[in-house]
Amino acid sequence: MAQLLDEGDLGVLTSVMSLFIALVSNNTEAYWNCLPKCVKILERLARNQDVPQEYTYYRIPSPWLQVKTMKALQYFPTIEDPNTRTLFEVLQRILMGTDVVKNVNKNNASHAVLFEALALVMHLDAEKEMMPQCVALLGKFISVREPNIRYLGLENMTRMLLVADVQDIIKRHQAQIITSLKDPDISIRRRALDLLYAMCDITNAKDIVEELLQYLSTADFAMREELALKAAILAEKFAPDLSWV
Repeated sequence: MAQLLDEGDLGVLTSVMSLFIALVSNNTEAYWNCLPKCVKILERLARNQDVPQEYTYYRIPSPWLQVKTMKALQYFPTIEDPNTRTLFEVLQRILMGTDVVKNVNKNNASHAVLFEALALVMHLDAEKEMMPQCVALLGKFISVREPNIRYLGLENMTRMLLVADVQDIIKRHQAQIITSLKDPDISIRRRALDLLYAMCDITNAKDIVEELLQYLSTADFAMREELALKAAILAEKFAPDLSWV
């Protein structure tokens, strides 16, 4: 596998990476020597080094291979390796270089790479200083018009709460998350509800529970049971006194 990952042709290398993901998912320990090769591949793509035009999609160097490589890296435990610094520099480049544009196809490709990079940052959970940057980026995405991007922004904020201490940073976006609770798309409303529930603590419980109760009167029947249950749990957990409950 280490030899195959030196393959220069990106078409062959994409197939090799699919095989590598299948192998490493069953036995990570056997493939530690492949780790530097994966970082090198990702660096080559992120820096657009020696990437033929036919493997560039809307000016994005082989987004499929970028996504697969980052998926493979997530099978390894926290990476204690000289390549770690290079990997974080590559991830930083991806985070900084992704924005929302009008072209839907370009958005789909660039955000597939971006959200996989976010998943890898969350998996590594070592470079704490990157977390505020990730949250700030997601905060921008939950306010755009494109519903798919809003959905992914809310979902990834919720996932981020599970792996890192970013609650205070996410609270800065509380108003926009509450706005998402009233989105026309029910799947976005559900993700906003999950995120509000996950980010709630003693400092913002009163505001969040009040918003949930206010929303309860107009919420879809399909969401009312979950909404009432979450509001009740939060009220019981964070009530300053019995009269508030």
